[in-house]
Amino acid sequence: MQLAMRFLHILFAFAWFAAVFAAHWNTLQARRTGDWSKRATLFALNRGLSAMVALPALLALGIFGNLFGMQVGYSMKDTPLFVAANVLWAALVLVTLIFELPAAGALGALSHASADAAARGGEGSPAGWARELARWRMANLIQLALFLVLLALMVAPWGAVH
Repeated sequence: MQLAMRFLHILFAFAWFAAVFAAHWNTLQARRTGDWSKRATLFALNRGLSAMVALPALLALGIFGNLFGMQVGYSMKDTPLFVAANVLWAALVLVTLIFELPAAGALGALSHASADAAARGGEGSPAGWARELARWRMANLIQLALFLVLLALMVAPWGAVH
């Protein structure tokens, strides 16, 4: 059972990272093109990646990480890094829910509206585009930074902190 928990923990960690990195890559590609219909497609994909892959994987990562940690013998009372990992995970969930998901949805809606406007002869970026893009990029940067710290804690020599 312990092996299964470890496998699921690592699987969901990679699934979450892959979804966040894919969304980052899609955003880079969307910024390189001036075609709003391509941007709309890429940001719609990002919205789906965030809501249907990244968030469930992140939640499962925390659940299976805690189950695995308890099976190994870590406790919140005796293992300060276990507490730190849970606090960082909770911060990651909050950043995702408060900043990343709303920004991904707004970018998808704005790019879709701009694609419709461009089809009718409109030009330019929609109002709020730069603000939402900056908000999404900041959320993505914070997510990746928090994950790097969590990754370091995942591979830390836990036996040394008992």
